Amino acid sequence: MGFFEIFAAALAGFYAVIPSFGIAIILLTLATRVVMLPLSIKQTRSMREMQTIQPQVKKLQQKHKGDRQKLNEEMMALYKEHGVNPFGGCLPLLLQMPVLIALYRVISAPLSYIPGDSALAADLGDKAVGVYRFLGFHLDCSLLDAARGQGGLETAVCASGNVILATLPYVLLIALMGFTTYYQQKQMQATRTPGDPQAQQMQMVGRIMPAILIVFGLQFPAGLVLYWLTTNVWTIAQQRIILGRLGPAPAAGVSPQSTSQPKASKDAKGKTAPTTKPAPKKSSPASPNGASSRSPGTTAKSGAKSPNAANKKKRKR
Repeated sequence: MGFFEIFAAALAGFYAVIPSFGIAIILLTLATRVVMLPLSIKQTRSMREMQTIQPQVKKLQQKHKGDRQKLNEEMMALYKEHGVNPFGGCLPLLLQMPVLIALYRVISAPLSYIPGDSALAADLGDKAVGVYRFLGFHLDCSLLDAARGQGGLETAVCASGNVILATLPYVLLIALMGFTTYYQQKQMQATRTPGDPQAQQMQMVGRIMPAILIVFGLQFPAGLVLYWLTTNVWTIAQQRIILGRLGPAPAAGVSPQSTSQPKASKDAKGKTAPTTKPAPKKSSPASPNGASSRSPGTTAKSGAKSPNAANKKKRKR
């Protein structure tokens, strides 16, 4: 059993639970995202750590400005130390391509891959048009097919009657796909600091990517657009949760240690030592007879007379 057959069997399994081809595509998309969740979390944390080490990256670029080889070696060592993969953001996107290709093959020729004894195969053989219809559009038809009144991959006629009303569900589906793609890019840009050199690149990607996907969406079957829309919604919710737990990104040029609060000193046993305050100055202790203490040789103004004065009186007598 090849990859397409495994993919089609999973799609048929979801259809057996809920007999809707569109719902089966959505459930299959969610299952794929759950499998990729550990990789997506690691990629998001790597991007956040990439922002944290930007001050160190700038220092290395200034230090090895004329030595490209040395700079690459130092950068790779820095990435390895912090567990950062500069190309990690592309991996989840690349892993979605096989799923997208498999879904296209299954939609274009479902009976070639779907198990013959499944409920989905039986419904496709009896009422193909009814199986492909979902929320007002046909999953095997594209917007251009509906606008031209042509047939889809399996459907004989994608739209009939008023062209505007017939193509409206396809337009709304593609518009939602483009908007969620744009929002997803803006969500990641919001985590970037103004001094981050990758922020400008992400802004460029945020403008181009939705436009490219909308152009492709005009020609893709609606089932593929539905898959991409579900992926975007999942990613938006996932990033909101993960980024919320990671907290705000540090400001550009500020290391995480510099923003932390000063900690109390610890003794040798690891216990936090109490903060010591300077002791207040104490007054000199009073003498037993109530007079304040004096330095040697001084005489109190009041109280007992000194021995020298008593001797002088005796001599006079």
